[in-house]
Amino acid sequence: MSIEHLSIAAADYEVRGGLQYVAITTFDDATGVTFNNAAGQHAVSAIAGVGSAVLFDLQEGTGSLSTSGSKDGGTILFEHTVSFYVPNCSTAHLSAIESLRNENLIVWGQSYAGKVYIIGVSEAYKLEDDISNQQMFATFSSVEGGTGSALGDDNGLTVTLTAQSGELPREFTGTFTLPTDGAGAMTIS
Repeated sequence: MSIEHLSIAAADYEVRGGLQYVAITTFDDATGVTFNNAAGQHAVSAIAGVGSAVLFDLQEGTGSLSTSGSKDGGTILFEHTVSFYVPNCSTAHLSAIESLRNENLIVWGQSYAGKVYIIGVSEAYKLEDDISNQQMFATFSSVEGGTGSALGDDNGLTVTLTAQSGELPREFTGTFTLPTDGAGAMTIS
């Protein structure tokens, strides 16, 4: 397969980077995943069964999605990392972060450009009866932070979630509706 023509416009270089929102739920909540592999597409168009998700509204410059891939023999595996900072941690923040430990996760990250990416689901290397590859979920991999000791020091936590996958992150084109008042339930389907 060759790439015949992939145009890049000048505006592509000026897209604002970083993640604006991160939503997280457990892998077990999902009852179905619809992958879109049509020509020019690499997306998840729907995900069923996701109820409530933990939503983090991020400050500019504090959230990112990065991917690295390496080939071992004939197989290329990618590691996707979502990292974000939670300032001035409240009991609600700490409780939400604590609930992520030792869970198999699905993570959505919405960029400032409005694109939503999903990690923790993968169509590559899945078994026939899997809704999505059950071994390629995201996990809570690290947390770092504290109160600081001086007036200008950071007071918060940096959370890192990682997922190993047989493919690059997919764009999520399904429903990703944020709460209108900045609090409450969000809709993912």
